[in-house]
Amino acid sequence: MACDDTMSRVGLSVQPEEDKVSIFETTLFVEARTIEVDSVYAKTINGLLGELYDPSYGTIKSSYVCQYYPSIGFPYLDSIVDNKIDSVKLFIHYLSYFGDSLAPMEVTVYPVIKALGEHYYTNTDPKEFCDMNNPLAKYSYTARNLTIPDETLKEDLYYYYNISMPLPVKIGQDYLDKVINNEIKTTSDFLDFFPGTYLTTTFGTGSMIPVDRTSISVYYTRRTTLKDQGGNDSIATRTASAVFCVTTEITQLNRFENKNPDFLYENDEDKTFIKSPAGVFTELTIPIKEIAQGIGKKKFSSVNLSLKAFPQNEWKYSLQFPGMSYSAVPVSDGSESGYSAKLLLIEPDSVKSFFESKEKLADNKTSYTTQFNSSTYSYNFNNIANIVQNAIDKAPDKDLKLWLIPVLTSWYTQSDYYSSNKTDYMISHYLYPSGVTLKKGGDNLKIRVIATDMNVGE
Repeated sequence: MACDDTMSRVGLSVQPEEDKVSIFETTLFVEARTIEVDSVYAKTINGLLGELYDPSYGTIKSSYVCQYYPSIGFPYLDSIVDNKIDSVKLFIHYLSYFGDSLAPMEVTVYPVIKALGEHYYTNTDPKEFCDMNNPLAKYSYTARNLTIPDETLKEDLYYYYNISMPLPVKIGQDYLDKVINNEIKTTSDFLDFFPGTYLTTTFGTGSMIPVDRTSISVYYTRRTTLKDQGGNDSIATRTASAVFCVTTEITQLNRFENKNPDFLYENDEDKTFIKSPAGVFTELTIPIKEIAQGIGKKKFSSVNLSLKAFPQNEWKYSLQFPGMSYSAVPVSDGSESGYSAKLLLIEPDSVKSFFESKEKLADNKTSYTTQFNSSTYSYNFNNIANIVQNAIDKAPDKDLKLWLIPVLTSWYTQSDYYSSNKTDYMISHYLYPSGVTLKKGGDNLKIRVIATDMNVGE
């Protein structure tokens, strides 16, 4: 108990020289700058509608062009009273909102008059497809519908808000007439008849709605047979509807218009920015030449990347940090499915193919994801050795450029009696308002390299 001799090197004196392994460890500082792309890939049926302004965030306006799928037609075609349509309504359904819940807003609906192309990038110009001179409807709203009691919202955490606005009855009547005349038989026939709508706000700012579902209901009166108390048949009438929905089978094009503050483009020595859905990313420069010279022929054990963030208390709206949000929905078999917001680390040349791929997932070789650590205000990529090693193999004298991009990861869990396994199955651009200011300089943005003295290629 009284002995204070160290035992840490016991055995090293008799170890053969050829068996000894030396460790190379160093911390290098990473350069960073803010970049902006003109659009991001957004193949989704969940759009955003509205406009937000923030001194630190800038202005973001969102709208969308969508087609409809005739989900429910006229199952009681022969019973429609006078073959007449009573009314037509367009519904915007949503679970939450961003910004000022009571900001007065106006949405305008324009008709699509030309077939939509499959250009899913957010710089779509609606004027290419729509008649902007003859709107179908205008409607004023606030994101928080004050006709809904607070008690209702407290009892139902997943309450669906909706904006309901009348459309011209002629749309529904023309549709019914064509169905009766057997002129609409397929989805293609329907899209030729009704190519879609463009929804955008034309008044107001300070509020944005993440649209969960857009649909059109065509209402009519039909005859039906009921039993009276004596069991005899009697004829009655009731209201029914045909429904058109935005679904994955057809096309929705999302549009974002951004105006970022001037300081975003300045080469700030202390800050770099990431914002969504503005297409504002951070580009990192990894010093590959310096790493290659340091490790020689050693083999990587780990390459850890750490980034620290500033608080965003000064922001006008409570915008999330990219990579912070998380949601889960229970499934009937006891498993869960949900979404996690993350940051994606990827080479710029790979961004287009990554997001346009149907099977887009980070493979921890050419792309990586991480979530925001709220306790340390940081993002940490635990081991990016594969992408660094690949860069050294390809061009040891050329620095590695990597982009940090906000993404949304879809996942599900499979559970049994013994364990529960979480599996990611898709990654897409994060399209909700979020932003973060990353720190530069000193220990705020660094990469830690650990390698062992093992001969490679000999």
